[in-house]
Amino acid sequence: MFDLEVTLLHQDGFTENKVGDKVPLYKEIEIFAKELPISRSEYYFAGQANIEISRLIVIHPFEYANEKILKIEGEQYSVIKQYKVDNENLELTLKQKVGNK
Repeated sequence: MFDLEVTLLHQDGFTENKVGDKVPLYKEIEIFAKELPISRSEYYFAGQANIEISRLIVIHPFEYANEKILKIEGEQYSVIKQYKVDNENLELTLKQKVGNK
């Protein structure tokens, strides 16, 4: 059941901060997802590659446009892997972004 609220952050241009650095602007797109448990083997193999998996979710592929950042429950996550399970389900492996809310 797709009952987890997810906000995709789609990059929508740039703006400048006070010192003139370019800062990306994001458009928020709200969708629903299903959270899956992370298997021991996937967690182990990710650890061998120095990757820490935080969450594993499933969304509909037609709602996803290769966004690299998303928010769940106020926390930001980076997409580190995507896997198309079938035509109706796309699995995203996420890593929590430290210091960003």
